[in-house]
Amino acid sequence: MPLPSELPLLEYQAQLYPFVANRTYAKEGWIRDKSWRDTGPFVLGTSYGVHPAVRIYYSPGVVTWLEGERKGTIPDGAMIIKEMATPPAARYVEYRDMLASLHPGDPERVEGEMLDFLRKTGRLSWTVMVKDSAVSHGGWFFASVEQSAEVDSFKPPFSPPSGQAGDGMCMRCHASSAAELTFSALENIQGYTGEPLTFRVDESWRNIEGFPSGPFNLPKVQRPAEGKSATALIQDFFHNDDAFDRSNAKAAPSPTDINPDFAKMFPPTGGIAVPANKVQTLPSEWLDHVPSRPGGPQHFLTSDNCIGCHGGLGGPPYGTTMFLQTGPNYGDGYNISEYGEWRWSPMGLAGRDPIFFAQLESEFALLEAAGAGELTSNLGTTCLSCHGAMGQRQLQIDAHANPHAGLDPNEFKVDYTLLHAPLTKAEEEKQKADGTYAYNQYGSLAREGISCAVCHHIAPPERAEGQPHYNKLDTYLMNGTTGVFRLTGADRLIGPYDNVRQKPMKNAMGIAPVRDGYIKDSELCGACHTINLPNVDADKDEPLEGYTAADQAVFNQAARNGSEYLKAEFGVTFPKALTEFQHSVEQATYLEWVNSIYSEDATKKTCQQCHMKSDFRSVDGSLSVPSITTQIAAIQDTTLPDVANRLPQKEIDVPFREDYRRHNYVGLNVFLVEMLRQFQAEMGLSRTDPMTYATNGAQLSIDTMALQAAEETADVALDLSEGHGGLVAKVSVTNKTGHRLPSGVGFRRAFLEVRAVGKNGETLWCSGCTNGAGVIVDDTGTALPTEFLDVVPEGKETALYQPHYRVITDQTQVQIYEELTQNAEREFTTSFVHRVYHPKDNRLTPLGALVPGTSEFQKKFGDSEVTSAFMKATLPEGRAAKDPDFVPGSDRLEYRIALPEGINPEHVTVSATLYSQAIPPYYLKQRFTIAPDGPATQRLYYLASRLKTEGTLIEDWKLATASASAALQ
Repeated sequence: MPLPSELPLLEYQAQLYPFVANRTYAKEGWIRDKSWRDTGPFVLGTSYGVHPAVRIYYSPGVVTWLEGERKGTIPDGAMIIKEMATPPAARYVEYRDMLASLHPGDPERVEGEMLDFLRKTGRLSWTVMVKDSAVSHGGWFFASVEQSAEVDSFKPPFSPPSGQAGDGMCMRCHASSAAELTFSALENIQGYTGEPLTFRVDESWRNIEGFPSGPFNLPKVQRPAEGKSATALIQDFFHNDDAFDRSNAKAAPSPTDINPDFAKMFPPTGGIAVPANKVQTLPSEWLDHVPSRPGGPQHFLTSDNCIGCHGGLGGPPYGTTMFLQTGPNYGDGYNISEYGEWRWSPMGLAGRDPIFFAQLESEFALLEAAGAGELTSNLGTTCLSCHGAMGQRQLQIDAHANPHAGLDPNEFKVDYTLLHAPLTKAEEEKQKADGTYAYNQYGSLAREGISCAVCHHIAPPERAEGQPHYNKLDTYLMNGTTGVFRLTGADRLIGPYDNVRQKPMKNAMGIAPVRDGYIKDSELCGACHTINLPNVDADKDEPLEGYTAADQAVFNQAARNGSEYLKAEFGVTFPKALTEFQHSVEQATYLEWVNSIYSEDATKKTCQQCHMKSDFRSVDGSLSVPSITTQIAAIQDTTLPDVANRLPQKEIDVPFREDYRRHNYVGLNVFLVEMLRQFQAEMGLSRTDPMTYATNGAQLSIDTMALQAAEETADVALDLSEGHGGLVAKVSVTNKTGHRLPSGVGFRRAFLEVRAVGKNGETLWCSGCTNGAGVIVDDTGTALPTEFLDVVPEGKETALYQPHYRVITDQTQVQIYEELTQNAEREFTTSFVHRVYHPKDNRLTPLGALVPGTSEFQKKFGDSEVTSAFMKATLPEGRAAKDPDFVPGSDRLEYRIALPEGINPEHVTVSATLYSQAIPPYYLKQRFTIAPDGPATQRLYYLASRLKTEGTLIEDWKLATASASAALQ
C-alpha cells in the first residue's frame, strides 16, 4: 500500500478501501485479536461501547512496537484495522463455536460461513488507522470503510469524509491514549498472555431474526424486560454513516421559484441572472480540512480538528454533553456546543458569506472603473484578513517563515476560497498547472471564516518602538484595528478557564490550551469590529468631511502603524499602497460600545456577555435553562468504558463548568443564515450536525436572533391623540443594545412602519409599508423614489433620500435609521472605500454616548487626540446631530396622520413597528448593477431572488423587532 501522503485523497481511498473490504490483510496473515470483543456494556438492547463489537488486525510494524512495550514510534505504513459488527461480541463468539461444532475438521467452511454471518447479520464494517508521519501532528490517517468500499464523493447532501488525516472525531477518544494515539495492547492479541477487558452483556441480544428457537432467538419472556430495549436510540452513529445519511437526506432541496416581487424590483437583466447549473458553488464544508502539521503545529487549523471534543454529544448511549436533550432519540434537542452554535453563526459563515463576496466584487469593479485596478489585490487581501482570517494570515506566516517556497502573501486572491486539497491526480495536475496548488490549504482555512483558532489565538495589541506612550485604549486604536491582531504562540490556544486538561489536545494537535483573561475582553472583538479604511477618491490633501487635520492624521497614522507592523512581523507589503489615502472609520461597533455606559465599571456589559449567552431559552418558551453547567469537552475519560493504555485519570477528567458560555455570536442578520440554510447544495453546508445528528443548528441560530430581536434590540412606545385634522402619534424608539442600532457595516438599516388601521382591518394610512421584496412603497404599492438612492431630480446634484425626521406628515416620509455615504461625485455609494461625504447617520446611539470636546467626555476618556478622533466616528451626522429629541439611547418623533373623509378617529388603531434590514433594497441594486457579470454577484442574485421568506422571521424581506399600538379608546 502507498502512504496516504503519496496520493490525493480519493485515489488513496480507492486503493485502501478495497484492500480493507476484501480483507486482504487477513489473507496476508496479519495477527488479530483473540476473539470478537466489546468496547463497552450491552444492556437492554443498547450498546454503551465507544465502538460496536470489534476484532482488530495488526500489521507487523504495530506488533513489533507493541512487543517493544509501546516505546518509540510506530513506523510509517503500519496499520490497525478494526473489524466491527453490530454488538454484542457474544453473538459472534457463540456463532463461531456453533459452526465449529457443526463442521469439525473443516475450518475453511467455518471461516466462510462466519464471514457470511458477519456481513449479513453483523453488518460488517471497518475503521482503519494508517501511520504516516507526514500527514499531521498525530501522524495517522483514519478511515471508516463500508462493505461496498465506496469512496467519498463530496457532493450534496454533504457528509463528513469517510477517511482523512488527523480526523477530529476519531481524535476525541484517541487523544487520551498514553502513546501514539492508540490503545492497542498485547493482551488482546492471539498468542500473547493476558485477557482482554470484558464488559457487562445481558441477554437482550438473543433475538436474531431468522433463527429458530434456541440460544440465538430466545422468547421475550426469557429476555430482560420482556424484550423491551432501553431506548429507541441509534445503532452506531459514530462509526456508520447510514444514520447521518438518512438524516441528511431529509433536508429540503434548494428553492427554485423566483419571488415575483423581487424580480419586479430587481429585473433579471444585464447578465445578472444565470441558471442553476451556472451558479458558482462552494466546496463541501468537509473539504475545509487542514490538520496540525507534523513536527509542530501551525497557527491556524480548521474546525474539524476541534469538532470531536467540542462538538457535543446528543444523548445516550454516548452521553449528553453541551447538548439539551428534549426527546428520546439521540439528537433530539439543541446542540449548544462550541462547534454546534459557531457553525451557524455569522462568524462561522463569514468565509462563505455570499453578500460579502458580492460586495468585494463590486469594490474591484469600482476600482477598475476609476483607473485604480492595481489596488484590487491590496483591498481584497485587507478585507479577507477578517472574512478569510485563517487563510490570509497563515499564508503570510508561512511565506515569511519559508521565503524559498514561492508563496505570495501580498495577494490573497478571492479564487483561493474556491480551492481545496486536490482529491485526484487530475485535480492535482490542474492546480499545479494554474499555479494554485500551493494555495489550496489557505482556501480551506479562509472558508472557515472567523473560526476557533482565530479568537483563541488573539493577543493584545502592543505599542511599537518609537510610538508615543499611548494609554491602553489608544494603543489598541493605533495598533489593533482592521484585522491587524497579534497572535499567541502556535502551540497554545487561550481560553477562560484554569485547571485545563492539556494532554489530549497536545497529543492530538501539539497545542496546549491555557487560561488567558484576554479572551473575555471586548477589545479582542474590536480587532475585526473597528475598521479603518482608505477613501480612494477623496482629496489626499484635505481632511475628510467632519474631521480636522489632526483627526485625519490620527486615522492615517493608525493605518500606517498596521502596515508597518505587518511588514516587520511577516514581511508583507500589501497594505502600504492603501496608506497613501485619507482614512476613516468604516465600522465602529467596538468604539460605539466603548463610548457607552456598557464599558463603564458600574454598568459594564461586555461583547461576550451579550453575544455569548450563559443561559438558554427556546423561542417557543418550552425550555428554559437559567445557567448552563456542562463539561466543555467530550473525550475518552472515566465516563466512557475502560480501555487499555489510557492516560492517567488526573490528565483526562474534564470538570463541569458552571460559567459555560455559548458560542452563538448572533446579531440580526437572519438573511445570511437563511441563505446558507436554504441553499445547502450551492453553499456547501449540511444541516445535519456530525456529532449530535441534530438538524436544527441553523434554526437555533435564527431562533437566537428572534429572541435578540424581540427582547434585546429596541423598545417602541406610542402615544396617540387627535390633532391636525386627524391623529397624532408620538413615537419613541429606545436602543437596548450596547452599540448603535443598526451597527456594523454602513448599509444596514432599521425603519419604522407606522400604520393606521380601520375597524374592519383596512389600512388607512401607512409610512414605511413594504412589498414582498422589502421595498418601501406608497399607498399605490409603488416603490418610493428614495428607495434606491438613484433618482436625481432635475436641477439637483444628489439623489433623493429619506432625511432624519422630527415630524412626519406624509405617507411618503419614512423614519429610517441608517448611515448614508457618498463618493467624491456625491453619488450615494455602498462602497467601503469611497465614503467621502456623510449626509446622514441617524443610527440610534447607545446609552451614555458622549461627544468629544465636552467635559463629560474628557472626564471619561481624558484629553487624548487619538481617542477624540476615533470617537467622532460614533456620533450622528446630518439632521440627527441637531435634533434635540435624538439623544443617546433613544429618538422621539411625531406622526401627523391624515384620515380619509368620514373615518371616525375613535375607530382607528395605530401601530408602530421597528424593522431591521441587513441587506436593504438600494444595497442589492448597487450590487446587481455595478458588477452584474461577476460570479459572486450572480450567485447573490440567484440566492436572493429565490430566497423563501414567507413564514420565516424575515417575511417580506424585513425582520420585526419592537412594536407598539394604540387607539383613542
